Parts: sequence; C-alpha cells; structure tokens
Amino acid sequence: MAASKGRIVSYRGLASYKDPVTGKQRRRSVSRKTRVEAERALAALLRTLPKAKPVRRRTATPPALPPAREPDSLHAFLLRWLAYKERDVRPSTYRTYVHALLPVLPTLGARSLVGLQVLEVEEMVQTLHRQNGPRGAGRSLHILRMALRQAVRWQLVPLNVAENVRKPKVVRQETLVWTPAQAARFLKVAQGHRLYPLFALALSTGMRRGELLALHWGDVDLEGREITVRHNLVKDASGHYGIGQPKTDAGHRRILLAGDTVDLLKEHARREQRGRRVPRPTDLVFTAASGNHVQGRHLDRTYRALMEEAGVPRLRFHDLRHTAASLLIRRGVPPKVVADRLGHADASFTLKVYTHLYDDQRAAGALSLADLLETGSEGHGPSPCPTSATDLGQGLEALKQLHQALGTFLATAPEWAAAVLREVVPTRSSPGETLRSPTSG
Repeated sequence: MAASKGRIVSYRGLASYKDPVTGKQRRRSVSRKTRVEAERALAALLRTLPKAKPVRRRTATPPALPPAREPDSLHAFLLRWLAYKERDVRPSTYRTYVHALLPVLPTLGARSLVGLQVLEVEEMVQTLHRQNGPRGAGRSLHILRMALRQAVRWQLVPLNVAENVRKPKVVRQETLVWTPAQAARFLKVAQGHRLYPLFALALSTGMRRGELLALHWGDVDLEGREITVRHNLVKDASGHYGIGQPKTDAGHRRILLAGDTVDLLKEHARREQRGRRVPRPTDLVFTAASGNHVQGRHLDRTYRALMEEAGVPRLRFHDLRHTAASLLIRRGVPPKVVADRLGHADASFTLKVYTHLYDDQRAAGALSLADLLETGSEGHGPSPCPTSATDLGQGLEALKQLHQALGTFLATAPEWAAAVLREVVPTRSSPGETLRSPTSG
C-alpha cells in the first residue's frame, strides 16, 4: 500500500518463489489502484510462478526387534513381552525397552526361553560391558530382568535367571546445580529474550521441560495464582511430538505461584497478543513464531547461548528442575511440599535425587568440637559462658540489680503475687524457706 500526503494511491502485492534453475529465492510484485485489483493481479501472478516441489516430512521408523525364527526362543518371548507392554507404557519408554533389548539378541536371542541359564546371562553382561560400557550393559540387564519376571508370572519359566546377575558398577557423577547468584545472573541475561518467562517458570516451579512446552492458557489461573499441570509434550514411536499426559499420576498437580511470577505471566500474555486476539484457553503459553509448540532443539540452542552469555556453569535443561528443588530446600521449605511441587509421590525420592547441598549449608555443619560436645543444663543445649572479665563483671552486676528488684517486689506485693513469683522463679532455698529481700536481713 503506497500513500501520498496521507492519501492511498496504490496497493501492492508481493510474491516470493524459488528459481528452479539457480535455486535462489526471488521476489516479484504487482501494483494496482484498488485493493481488489491488486488481489486479482497477485493471484494471476502466483499462477505463473514456478511451483515449489513438495517437502516430504522425514518420518522416523519406529524401533522394533526383528522377527524371531524359533517360537520357543528368548527372542520370540521378548517380542511377545514388548507387545504386551506397548499398550501400557509411554512411547518413549517403549523405545527405551526396544533399544535396551536389541543388544541382547546376538548373544541370547536364539537360546530357548526355558533352557536359559544364569551363567549365559552373566556372559552376555560381560560382552555388553566391553561393547557398550557399564551403563549400557546395566540397562540391557535391567530390561531383561523385567521381561523374565513377566515370564515367571505367566508360568513359562519357574524362576528368573537374570535376577541374581549383578549389574556392572557405574560411577555416578554428582548433578550440578546453580547457586542463587548464578541462577539470578542467568535470569538477568535471559530477561530480554522472548522465552524468558519459560526459564523463570522452570526455576520457580521445577516443572519438566515437556510440561512447560505443553502448558495451555486454560491451565493457568492468574487470578487464583496457580497452574494446573494436565499435559506433557511427548514423542511417539515414530519420533513425532504431540500433546500427551504427564509423566506419572503424581504429575497431575496444582502449583501455586508467587506474585512476581503471576505478574510475569500477565505481561507475557499481553506480549503474545501482538495486536491480535486474546489467547484462548486452548492456546499454548509458550510458542514458536509459527504459533506451534517450541521445538526442543530450538529451546536447547537458546538455553546454551544464554548460559554462555551469562557465564554460568553449563547445565542440562532438566538440571533447572534440580536447581529449583535445591533452592526450595535451602530456604527451609518442607520436603513434602517440594515433592508435591515437583510432582513426586515420594518425598524421600525428591531428597535423594533432586536436592543438593550448597556450600553455606555445608558450612553450617562445620561445628567445633567444643560446640559439638558441650551440653547445657538438663541436656537442652550449650549453656552461655562469660567470654572475659569485663563480661563476667557486667553479668554479676545485672544479676545483683535483678535480685534487688525482686526483693523490693516481694516486700510490697500482695501475698498472692509473691506466691506466683515463687512458682515462676526457681530458687535454691531449702524447703520451707522463702525468697527474701536482700535488705530484710
């Protein structure tokens, strides 16, 4: 649309296409006096432009075990077990099962299910330990154990021969978390980014990445200051993402929000309008420019770039969940409340896996032997001691003034008030002896 001195003189239509010869992106335009004429001219132009080749969406082949040759083999049983489990587990869990069992087939797949022996499973673990390392070997053994437990339940075998095979030892590295200062520095750098509310919500609530990316405006009650977690971004067997259910039953939960978080989401909702309609309950809270859910790869790239700019230790996005739990525990929030906020059914699991000690918490346990071994009267903690001669003199003078004040009170107070004082203030008087004023002799 072109204007001259505030008056519209023409309308312009713009078309973009790819040159089939050079492969370069090109543009062509048309201009007309009226909008209707410009739209007709643009439609005619589009019909003359080269047609773009349809883009075929890459579709990942769902992982699967190959067909089994012998019906009574371990291979055939594993296929039957996977078909049984597929109806109950998440697609990502099913893929984990398949990938863990694929290395088992070359060694044990042809063996008869009923003839399988403990030492054969032990040899398989040793082979996988050399090929895939201790973690990969342990994962395959764990899934094989699960499958053979079901074989026992189905009464196909009398016992689980994989149960007594020891998993290879894995040296676990401590999960890193940010200190409060590091988390604040990251948020300060991320503040100008469009996804800043997502990172702030991750650190304040401990929500999973899939829960954040699948959050709908209908799940957010800004007036009630709470979020209801109902959805999760999941990957199906073909590798495509879609909206599914939370990871566990405990994942369905309500999360209360602080006032600053509510203000942040309100401002985010205003920015998301961008001159368009108000977000509907079915709209996602965090979207890409296309309006669809944020791609995990794009989120990871943005997250890594912001970490580098902030100069903070590099953490996985999931470690923001660990950081949130640790910060809550550091502030004295009860473990049961932290577990409920993170969607854990067991608070002990939260303490074991998701919370980590900071240096100031460790320093609180560095007590001297004197503090550790000293006990106060009747075992109620350390009793105070004078630290100098001046301190001792000031204390004795204060006690003297207190004693004089008590004596004056007893000399003038009614008998009932004196009786109450004797019950409240312990004395070392002998039985029957009363507390007397220092001036009464």
